Amino acid sequence: MYNIHEITDKSMKWVNDYLPSLLAAGAAGSISALMSIYDGKSVVKTVTGALSCGILTLAIAGSLELFGLPANAVTFVGATIGFVGAEKVRDKALTIFNRRSPGSEIRKSSGK
Repeated sequence: MYNIHEITDKSMKWVNDYLPSLLAAGAAGSISALMSIYDGKSVVKTVTGALSCGILTLAIAGSLELFGLPANAVTFVGATIGFVGAEKVRDKALTIFNRRSPGSEIRKSSGK
């Protein structure tokens, strides 16, 4: 079984390995929260939007090279996601998905 020192050492190594991604997620969440406060949104929308931006940044951080970006661009991506906000990122993603998925015209015309 692990003792507390081994768990602490492994946890600190993990944090050290993923620190840029964690900081980018924190930046995305902070910027999103500040923009929501500036816009006068409710506390629930502010918190959920900030968490969504942070989680989205963590999800994208591991696949930046697939988008043609270097791995050290994660902070820029996180800040951009936080500034744009969770709702607009969701809307853009749905627009791209509907444009590229077959039968998207059918869904639009049928109201689904």
